[in-house]
Amino acid sequence: MISVAHAAAEEHAKSAGMPQFEPSMFEHQIVWSVISFLILLHLLKKHVLPAINDLLDARAKKIEEDLDSAKLARKQAEKSQTDLNNQLASARQMASETMDQARVDAARHREQAVEELNAELAKKKNAALLEIEAAKKKALAEVQATVVDLTMLATEKLIAKSVTKSSASSMVEEALKEIKGSDASLH
Repeated sequence: MISVAHAAAEEHAKSAGMPQFEPSMFEHQIVWSVISFLILLHLLKKHVLPAINDLLDARAKKIEEDLDSAKLARKQAEKSQTDLNNQLASARQMASETMDQARVDAARHREQAVEELNAELAKKKNAALLEIEAAKKKALAEVQATVVDLTMLATEKLIAKSVTKSSASSMVEEALKEIKGSDASLH
């Protein structure tokens, strides 16, 4: 057996080259290559290609779902942005209205305070005028009484006769009326 293997090795060494390139082997190699290739194609078609197709289909489905969810998220984001803009505009409008109302209220309160102050000042002015008028009447009454007393004394001394208070008072009133009449004509 060793001698047969040895003889084959020698024969092989004598043939210059590889057995795949020997023309006597081409027919067998081509047949087995075609059979192997067909078996490989059949195995690929039966087991590998369906798995690859399933992977590609799953990936395409996932990409499509991701695109759909992205579109939905974009629409929701746009809607949220629109809602936010509307709320912001509404808040700005409300703040503007509140500020306008506050200005109106402040102006109304200011006018009311001015009116109340003017009314209070008018009351105080009227009260002061009444007090002045009362003080004036009182002062005039005192002056009149003093004038009456002085007139009585002066008259008694001049005519050396006693004058009653009622007659002196009537004379003073007549004199005051004449003075007031002459003052009114001057003005």
